[in-house]
Amino acid sequence: MAQVGPEKKRSRKMRVEDIRSISVLGAGIMGHGIAQAFLMGGYPVRLYDIKDAILDTARAHIRKNMEMFAQEGLLEASEVPPAVERLFTTTELALAVEGADFIVEAAPEDLPLKQELFARVESLCPPQAVIATNTSSLTLSAIGEKVKKKDRLVVTHWFNPPHIVPTVEVVRGPETTQETMELAVALLERIRKMPVRIQKELPGFIVNRIQTALIREVWDLYAQGVASPEDIDKAVKGSVGFRLASIGPLLTADLGGLDLWLRVYDNLVHEISSSTEAPKAVRDMVSQGHYGIKSGKGFYDYALDFSKAELDEAVRRRDKEFLKRLKDLYWKA
Repeated sequence: MAQVGPEKKRSRKMRVEDIRSISVLGAGIMGHGIAQAFLMGGYPVRLYDIKDAILDTARAHIRKNMEMFAQEGLLEASEVPPAVERLFTTTELALAVEGADFIVEAAPEDLPLKQELFARVESLCPPQAVIATNTSSLTLSAIGEKVKKKDRLVVTHWFNPPHIVPTVEVVRGPETTQETMELAVALLERIRKMPVRIQKELPGFIVNRIQTALIREVWDLYAQGVASPEDIDKAVKGSVGFRLASIGPLLTADLGGLDLWLRVYDNLVHEISSSTEAPKAVRDMVSQGHYGIKSGKGFYDYALDFSKAELDEAVRRRDKEFLKRLKDLYWKA
């Protein structure tokens, strides 16, 4: 694992070896998971939020999730206590970003909030610090509108649960330098992530665009009554999902033969959904308060008295399955 070295004089152009202090702004679901990833990579992390109670909950989640990593053989149990000790929490923004080399903003997807936060951070952090946003739907140029020095801004888009899912999309804005991009990529590689370079702004980046295309067709199949939710999920998990966990869609097409794939594409492309509206069946579920597991009903029915403890247990089971896959496919010693 990457370990943080002793203090040394920084050059004007920061190298990944110069990064010794990480700040994460926002301690919610994404923020505390991002903080955990850096802690497991050997870095001290300052985690900021507006309420001490949120920070206390985040620390407890981080410890519990690290213990799960140890139980699944991805960490030594002896690594957990010192990693948690590297976490410093604060409700003071100035204290959170003072002396920081790399800052990750993980605030809610509210443009005015992010704009104001970025402007405040720039006035408080070192001039060479990289400021990253975890946005999934906003552009870096919009978020950084009030920032004077935009060359050090970058998107690092993590996926839930961020302490487990390997891929992080690294997206440049109009004024982001390649040096900033490569610094973010190198840092993410040091903490065992799989950074993906995206060289220009576009809504949804790569993954959410692909995921939305998949969800559109899956929802349409459900709305048409083609198959049950169980069979739709089973179909995807045991075929496309099984393959894509090991090889991507473009390599899959190369291996199968582009001539064959093109014929299949031409045969089906006019048959699949191209709607820009969600199916009425899905909108009706949401309007009726059927949000999924958290409300007791979604595509599947859950117990009416589904408790928070049961929800936590469902998340724990999901994460254990994810960790097994992470260990088998991506985790390097």
